[in-house]
Amino acid sequence: MFVHSHFFCTFAKILKRQKMIQRIQSLFLLLAAACFTAACLLPIGDITNQFYYIYTPWNVHDATPENIIIMRTFYIGILQVILAALSFITIFLYKNRPLQSKFCIGAIVLNFVLIILMLWIYPDVVFPKNYILQDGTTAFKLVPSLMSVIPLAFLYLANKFINQDEDKVRAADRLR
Repeated sequence: MFVHSHFFCTFAKILKRQKMIQRIQSLFLLLAAACFTAACLLPIGDITNQFYYIYTPWNVHDATPENIIIMRTFYIGILQVILAALSFITIFLYKNRPLQSKFCIGAIVLNFVLIILMLWIYPDVVFPKNYILQDGTTAFKLVPSLMSVIPLAFLYLANKFINQDEDKVRAADRLR
């Protein structure tokens, strides 16, 4: 996590020097929203026992052409849509930085809930209770799983830059 944070901070400094973007946190929030949107559309993993099932943010279905739904997992999809909307809406709260920071922190907390739900609760608690998925093993796909983890870094960095802006405004107010 530190390596990614260092990379994004360096990237942000380069962008600020180039005057390419006025507020780097808007870019980070937009990237977080894009990751959540992509995660809504990609399968999370595969479940195998005697059959092969596909685990998506919306359901678990078999890999046959009929796509028979075994179990609904729509809470994951709903959380991803909420997080994408929250990240996107937060971009437009630039005039109220304290509220924007609170929205970022709320999104970070919801993202932790999403990750726990997606990577632990469903595979280890809910799936074993379903008689069809009882003996299955879940293999997570790397890119879709990361599409819900990477926005943590983007949201953290956006919050960091929002707080830096707020500190600059407070320092300028003190000088007056």
